[in-house]
Amino acid sequence: VYQGQDDDDDDWPEDDGTDLDAGQEDEDELPDDEKFYIPLFMSGQKKNLPHDLFRHDSVPLNKNEYFSLWKNWNQLLDGKRTYLRPLRDRRVLSVSGVFRRPLARPWALEFQEPLLDLVEDYPDNDIVQEMIKILCQRYVHFKRTRGDGSCFYRAFFFSYLENLGQMQDSQAEVTRLMEHVAVSRENFCRLKWDKAYFLNPEEYFSSVASELNHLVNSVANGLSSDELQKRSLQEMMPLRVISLLRLLAETEIRTRIDDYKPFIPGKVNVNQYCWKEVRPLDVKASALAMRALTYALGIPLRLETLGEGLTAGGLQVKRLDFFPRSESGKGAFHIVRSYWSSTTTPEPLEIGSGSLMSSDGTPLLTLLCRPDNCDILYRK
Repeated sequence: VYQGQDDDDDDWPEDDGTDLDAGQEDEDELPDDEKFYIPLFMSGQKKNLPHDLFRHDSVPLNKNEYFSLWKNWNQLLDGKRTYLRPLRDRRVLSVSGVFRRPLARPWALEFQEPLLDLVEDYPDNDIVQEMIKILCQRYVHFKRTRGDGSCFYRAFFFSYLENLGQMQDSQAEVTRLMEHVAVSRENFCRLKWDKAYFLNPEEYFSSVASELNHLVNSVANGLSSDELQKRSLQEMMPLRVISLLRLLAETEIRTRIDDYKPFIPGKVNVNQYCWKEVRPLDVKASALAMRALTYALGIPLRLETLGEGLTAGGLQVKRLDFFPRSESGKGAFHIVRSYWSSTTTPEPLEIGSGSLMSSDGTPLLTLLCRPDNCDILYRK
C-alpha cells in the first residue's frame, strides 16, 4: 500500500536529537525578549541573528529599538501601514514585444466537471483512458484541485465540508470532529517542537483549531455549497488550516510510532520522515500521511487510483478504503484494498444522511488519486 517514496530516503542521516537539544539549550539561555526576536528570522541559533531589521522605505530598526517597541505596534509602525515591499510589475515581454500578464495561478479548487472529460488529459495513454471509463460506471463528476503539494489535504477537507453540509445532524458531527481535534491537541502538546517553527506551539495549535472550528460551524449552520465553492475560489480556506491538517497527521504518526514506523522506508526515523514528507506545504501526501489524517480525525475515506491497472485479471482500478479505529482507540488499523474492472457490476449506493458512511458501509468521502494530483469524485 505504501509505495512511491523517494529512493534517496536512505541518504538521510540518523537524528539522535543532540542538535535539537543544543539549539533548545541555546534558546533557553536567551532573555525573554530575545526569544520573541528569533522567529523573525526562522532561526533557533543565537549566532545567526542579524543585528538590524531592514524595512522598506525606512531606516533599519536595530535589535534594541525593536525590543523597546515590539509591545506597542503603533509605535513600531510609526504611522505606516506596512514595511513590506510593494508588489513588482509582473508583466512579461512576449515575442511580439508587447507586455502581457503571465498566466493566472490555477484556482485552489475548480468547479465540477464531467468525469469522462478527464480522458482528454491523457490523449496518449489508452490504459488510463480505459480506467477513467471504468470509474464512470460509479462516478459522474469530479473536481480538480491545484497541484501545489497540498492537493490531497485541500480535496480531503473540502469534500468533508460538502458532506457535512448534507448531514441531518451536522452539529453532532462538528462536536465529534472537534473532540478528535482536542485529543490531537493533547498529543501535540506532549511532543517536542522546534521553536524555529513555533514561538508558542500550544498557542499556535489552539489559534488555528479555532479557525477550523469556525469554518465547520459555518457549514453546519447552513453555509451553502455555492458559497463554500465561492470561498474556495477566493482561497478563504487559509493555508493555516492546511498546515493544521498536516500537523494533525504528523502528531498522529509521532504519537503512535510503533504503528507507523514499519511503513517508513529506509533508515529515516519518524521525526525526520515528518519533517521531510508531512509538514512542508509543498510536499504531496504519501499514503502514510493520508492514513494518519483520516485516523486522527476519525473520518473514513475512499481512494480511487489511476496508475498501473494491468493485472492478471485484466485492466482494473485499485481502491483503498481507510476506516478509523474504534472509539476505544484500540484494535488494528482497518484498511481495505480492492480492485474492480469494467466487468464488475456496480452495487447500488444510497448516500446516508446521518454519518460519513453510505448505507452500504462505504466511505462517502471519495478522492481520485492520479500520479500528478488528487481530485474529488462525485457518485452517480
